[in-house]
Amino acid sequence: MQNSFSFSRLWLLIKKQLFDNARLYTLSLAALAGVLILVFVCWGIFNGPRYDEEDTHVIFLLFLFPVGLIFASTTFNFLGDKAKGTYWLTVPATHMEKLITGIVYSMIIFLLIYIGVFVVIQRFTLFLISLNPANIIQDNRDFWKEIRIAAFFFIALQSAFILGSVYFTRYAFIKTILALLVIGVVYALFMHLFFRNLFPRPLSFSGLTTVRTWEGEESKIYSLAPWVENAVEVTLKYIWAPVLLIATYFRLKEKEL
Repeated sequence: MQNSFSFSRLWLLIKKQLFDNARLYTLSLAALAGVLILVFVCWGIFNGPRYDEEDTHVIFLLFLFPVGLIFASTTFNFLGDKAKGTYWLTVPATHMEKLITGIVYSMIIFLLIYIGVFVVIQRFTLFLISLNPANIIQDNRDFWKEIRIAAFFFIALQSAFILGSVYFTRYAFIKTILALLVIGVVYALFMHLFFRNLFPRPLSFSGLTTVRTWEGEESKIYSLAPWVENAVEVTLKYIWAPVLLIATYFRLKEKEL
């Protein structure tokens, strides 16, 4: 095991990952493209003569989350196999380099390929539909603005499933879902009890840091400073992925021969 980070070694590791898994990646790409083509064919057949481009954006999100999270859950699944795990641990690279390699394929390359495949199939389908003058296509150019909202949530979930691929040696995808559900339920119960004891009367939220309570027909508003709300919003958007990936790194460091 190497102790110092090296960009040249990282590049070699990224290429090695591609060579070792070229067949798997090729079959996965073909399967993804095939499923998307089938979905768009069905959409084109059953939605005419009026087509709303926003429907394709729903398709984008419906496939992005399950496919992306399943792929992320396989990032380090080979650690559950003794032979493959031993081979991986003997590769002369740091844990940071191995983690970055996993991130490159599971998060960056996957997302770029998914977007590329989707856009090509979507544009080609809309082009074929437009060849018939009787068809009407309602354009939606705000898609990429809308997708940024889902991106924060998706990247955080991907990080959680990458961490799950290290923690769970078998059925990482299912176990990570169950773990997130348990954490979500516990968090919701805690927040409910916390605010119920802090404001023992009917309340509602407006934004992240504003609470309105009622006592009879009168209401009171409790609000923190705007900069606090902005800080909370930024934290909720950006903190989860780094925290989860850092946890993944330390979990990987525990994996030794």
